Formats: sequence, structure tokens, C-alpha cells
Amino acid sequence: MKKFLTKFLIFCLILCVAVVTVNTIYLKKTKTKHDMISNASYEKFENVPYNIELCNFGSSHGANNYYYDNIQDKYTCFNFALPSQTLEYDYRILEYYKDHIREGAIIFITVSYMSLYGIDEALYDDFQSKNKRYYHFLPKEYIKEYDYKTDFFESYFPVLVQYDQLVPSLIEGDTSIEDWESTADEIDLDRYVAEAYKRHLITNKIDDQGKRIVNEESVESLYDMIDLCRELHARPILITTPYLREYTDIIRENAPDFLEEFNRLVNKIAKKKNVPYYDYAFDNRFDDKYSLFMNADHLNKEGALKFVEILLQEIHY
Repeated sequence: MKKFLTKFLIFCLILCVAVVTVNTIYLKKTKTKHDMISNASYEKFENVPYNIELCNFGSSHGANNYYYDNIQDKYTCFNFALPSQTLEYDYRILEYYKDHIREGAIIFITVSYMSLYGIDEALYDDFQSKNKRYYHFLPKEYIKEYDYKTDFFESYFPVLVQYDQLVPSLIEGDTSIEDWESTADEIDLDRYVAEAYKRHLITNKIDDQGKRIVNEESVESLYDMIDLCRELHARPILITTPYLREYTDIIRENAPDFLEEFNRLVNKIAKKKNVPYYDYAFDNRFDDKYSLFMNADHLNKEGALKFVEILLQEIHY
């Protein structure tokens, strides 16, 4: 019995050492990846500056399409967007970091075609995997479906909750920088837009009767963000970022009523709250410029720099 216990304790010790070692490697590996392109990673929230004069929110259209590198010496800027981030989380993040916003700041609120539609995000199959990132920079009262066990593992042993993502995270090289510096003519655009259309306008966006679902929580979050901007004496501006024609064409062909419905809803909100809305979805400075996009609906690095330059000119900042 004593020999068995000794072996068992040694096994446990070896297992613990292995877990700690792999966890350390994982943290260093992911940290290195995230540092390469901070806009798309929650790691950027480790260093949110104060006195922010210019910032944006949004999903991947926000994370990829605003890049402030050329104006960082003039203004304090920050990109609060993350891939697949909802307006509900945009509002929660703004609420939490509101003391970082300077009076008179410009706040770009990205409103994409999928932003105001769909079922509750907590019902999505991949909700938990995406929700985990918020445990790294938001307090529990701001996190949807908060779970203390997830909080513990994400804080101390994230490697134990990566499951099928562990091996790819450890052995695959980072392609985010390469992708962000690539151009849209290097990919299969027909395939991409077909998948994007389904993801953005169909999956979890249509009810049993085939009608499009307006997400009331998202709409209310947008109203709340605008109100909070006003409380902070900041200037909210609604933005739909540029797309290639391939992306808007597939929407026109398959959902001819959508664009009118979307624009009616966004313009109603903008008019009610008396905020400007800038729609770049069909802007001819972008919609056929493959060199400015990494795919059909995300700008690359060059495109994001150009977009911010145009924005500042058009809002007279």
C-alpha cells in the first residue's frame, strides 16, 4: 500500500509539473501571437490608455478596419473591438472603461449587417468559447453567463480549458499578420462571400417562419451606448465600414429586402438619437479596391490606415 501511494504521489507530481509547464508554454506562445496584431486580441486591454480622444467599437469589422498607427503621435487612440463582439459587449466595455474616455472624444460605433439581428448570443453553439476572453479583462458583473470555474481556469490554467484548440495553439504558426497584410485577390472570394452571407444573415438570424430576427437587446445596447457617450460628453458616430462589391452583391441577390430594412432601422436609431451615421458599404473609394482588403468585408492594414484617414477628413477632426 505504501509503495502504491508513493507511486501515486510521484505520478501526481509529474502530472502537475507537466500541466504547469505546458500552461507556461501556452501562455508565452499565445502572448507572442497576440502581440503581433493587437487589434484582434483581448491582450490589448492590458494597456488601455487614459484620456482617449479617438476610439472605436465593433466586431471584426471594427477590429480590422480601424488602424490608428499614423496618428498615434497626434491623438490618444484605442480600438475596443474584437472579432464576433456584439453590441451588448460593446456597451459593457464602454461602461467599464468610461473613465478612460476624454471629454469631447470621438467614438465610432460600428454597425455591421449582422449587428442588430439574431437570437441571444448566449444560445450560439460557440458562445462559451468566445465568451471566455472577457474573463481576462472585465469584472464578473460585466460578463454574460458568468461562471466562477471558467474564471478560475481562464485566470490561472487556461491550457486546461482549451480542449481541441490546445494542439493548434501550441504548434501552428501565427497567420494573423500575414492575413492582415494580404490582399483580397489572393483568396477564393466566391467561396468566402457565400460563407460570410450565411454566417452574417442566415445562421441564427431567421426564425421558424423564415422572418429575420431583430435582436432587441442589441438595439437597446446601441441606444445605451449613445446615451453613455452623451453622458461622457463624447461624440458618438455610427459607422458601417467598407465592403467589396462581391459581399454586397451576394446580399442583394439573395436577400433583396435586407439592405432597405437594415438602413431603415439604423437611420431610425440615428434620427431618434440625433447622431450621424456614415455608411461606407458601397463607397467607390473601396468597393472594388482588392489591394485594400484582406477578404470581402475586412480591410487589410493598408486599407485600415486609409479608412481612418478618410474618416477624420469627413468628420472634420
